[in-house]
Amino acid sequence: MTAGPGEGTSNKGDQSPVLSNTALRVITALIVLPIAVLAGLAGGLFLTILIGLGVALATLEFYMLAQGREAQGSSLVGLPVALAVVLAFHLGQDIIWQGALVLCVLATFVLMTLRHPDDVRRSLWQVGSTLAGVFYIAFPGAFLIGLRALDEGVMWLFVVLTATWGADTFAYLGGRFFGRTKLAPTLSPKKTVEGAVVGVIGGIVPAALLLAQSGHLSGGTWVLIILLPFVAIAGDLFESAIKRFFSVKDSHIAGLDLFPGHGGVLDRMDALIWVSAFTYGYLALTGVAV
Repeated sequence: MTAGPGEGTSNKGDQSPVLSNTALRVITALIVLPIAVLAGLAGGLFLTILIGLGVALATLEFYMLAQGREAQGSSLVGLPVALAVVLAFHLGQDIIWQGALVLCVLATFVLMTLRHPDDVRRSLWQVGSTLAGVFYIAFPGAFLIGLRALDEGVMWLFVVLTATWGADTFAYLGGRFFGRTKLAPTLSPKKTVEGAVVGVIGGIVPAALLLAQSGHLSGGTWVLIILLPFVAIAGDLFESAIKRFFSVKDSHIAGLDLFPGHGGVLDRMDALIWVSAFTYGYLALTGVAV
């Protein structure tokens, strides 16, 4: 996220860029959010196509972060494997993603060995980084499909979305108006502690209201929604750490700016993929959704 949980700046003297960026964020959100909401309500193929598109673009952006480096993953292999994972969850066929992972390892190793026959170490690095893109992006994206398929799946999907969007939006506003103390200056200098606090509250409240309205607010779900904004912050900082490692400002595909004011697709999904994975795992381990 370009302005994820905890982002904000205490520089009050430079107002114009902030206002311009805020306007871009609002306009983009007014276009994107209704599409995401409709896809969540509709489910099925509509939701899968939207998630597949986001996963494909975010996966490409992930591999491009290491462009030209020894550790760059193979988009030629990783992209179809990522889409196979999404398809597997849509069809409810685990064998598809299991087979895709095996093919991912074999195909990447063979392809990279052919390109660099005298550098097995490099081939192994690229196998690992190709798999990393699939596990980091494709599986959490596919988990959204898995959550939608649960009983009360619409509710669980929107718990994830409201907790993430609430944390993101209120952290930006909190940081914008109250930000003073840097949260993680090395990883993301604009994020503030004050913004993070407001973001945590902004993530918990709408998710709690949603669960209360549907009669699912309990001890177990309270634990979940209290943790989710912190997971969103961690996901945001994790992507910032990756970009810092590769000395990249934003994840993006050259010439493609789908989210003006927000950065690339991966910048928009960084918190969501962590929240999706955490929620999916939490419900599977605790049986709260059963």
